[in-house]
Amino acid sequence: MQEDVIKEAEREKLIEAKEMLANNLETPPSLTELSKQIGLNTFKLTKNFKELFGVPVFKYLQNERLTKAHELLRSQETIQEIAWHVGYDSLSSFSNAFAKKYGYRPSEIKR
Repeated sequence: MQEDVIKEAEREKLIEAKEMLANNLETPPSLTELSKQIGLNTFKLTKNFKELFGVPVFKYLQNERLTKAHELLRSQETIQEIAWHVGYDSLSSFSNAFAKKYGYRPSEIKR
């Protein structure tokens, strides 16, 4: 069975979706909002996003948030402020997600 090839126009929409997520880490659009904004249905968005970028939409979002948080930990902001800045309401869920990705807690950097 031949894999579906993502059309150029769809590829551009998926890149647009990726940029929208990266630029709105604190308050990202929902999957439905995102699909409306780029003009692809949610099924195509989720299926082709993963195919094109190698990760599901919200895994990508989480990775971007944690990467940004990692950069911010060297700033003067508190860990709580950083968690909020990248869209986490809960300090513990931020800390757990961070530890899962990097193998250490944000507090181990912020000393």
